[in-house]
Amino acid sequence: MKLAARLAGLVMVVGAALWLSVSTGVKRIDSGLFLRPVALHMMAGEPYDAALIEAMDADMSVVLSDPVCDYQALQDLAVVRAALAETAFQGDDADLADRRLTATEQAAKASLACSPGSPRAWTILAWIEHIRHEDTPLLRTYLRKSFQTGAYEGWPLIRRMEILLSLYPKLDPAELADLKQSVNWLAVKQWGEFVGEQYLAAKPEARIVIRDVLAQAPERAQKRAADVIRNGGEDIDLPAVEPLGSRPWK
Repeated sequence: MKLAARLAGLVMVVGAALWLSVSTGVKRIDSGLFLRPVALHMMAGEPYDAALIEAMDADMSVVLSDPVCDYQALQDLAVVRAALAETAFQGDDADLADRRLTATEQAAKASLACSPGSPRAWTILAWIEHIRHEDTPLLRTYLRKSFQTGAYEGWPLIRRMEILLSLYPKLDPAELADLKQSVNWLAVKQWGEFVGEQYLAAKPEARIVIRDVLAQAPERAQKRAADVIRNGGEDIDLPAVEPLGSRPWK
């Protein structure tokens, strides 16, 4: 995880450097050079210079008018714009955030027009719908498409799981099964720390789902999740984790 984060930071620097070197007379092929590293950086959760990325947006947007339908580049553009929208929300600028959501939606839909099998684009549309309306039939459709096209692709899986947890207990049986499958996959793939973070952020009723899935996970995953939860000031009862205070001499 740490190595991936360092690499993501490196490709972000490379992407920005490429943009600065070709920012005059940008062509579509140039835009693709820095779109990918910037999007990878953002999906890894690394910090970024919002002002720089916003300045790059106009040049990266060349892919929207390209006669070549490059779903990957459009998908990357949607990821970048989604990150900018999140920054606007954090800055408490509702008008700017709404404009950036609209721009993000444009890129995601353009990507899907080229290739409807893009889990990142479906996930981004679900995220936008959730922000705007919290829960709608359209949101459920986007979540289902996201799962069908990329059940185990890391970034869509994590963002989708966050939305599903926020909707619990209003999930239908298929959505609940998707949520449990996602938690189990993360635990088995040794992302127990992230599962622990999601437990801390979840509503009390949603925590029951996470706990029940974790209870069937490998011992290492249970302990990693429990460490995060306890470091966050709370506790969880799992079969492979010693209860707090059970061995006071430790």
